[in-house]
Amino acid sequence: MPKTVSNMAQKADAWFLDGFSPAKNPELWEPSLMQAVALHTKTGGTIATYTAAGHVRRALQGAGFEVERVAGFGRKRHMTIGRLRP
Repeated sequence: MPKTVSNMAQKADAWFLDGFSPAKNPELWEPSLMQAVALHTKTGGTIATYTAAGHVRRALQGAGFEVERVAGFGRKRHMTIGRLRP
């Protein structure tokens, strides 16, 4: 897991997760990293990512986010958004 997230002293209101393709950069979508993101997110904080991969949505859900696949934009058919549960 990248140390940048685990070393953060503050909690974020919002994240844009752009680790490129989960197939090409799986380490940037691991459940342990999604858990670290959740730990460093304010309650009610949001996430958004271009990826709509099921395993990414499940990792975010497992970390405490309510997630949904929504319509993308441009050439992206779908993307993922979420909010950290209280």
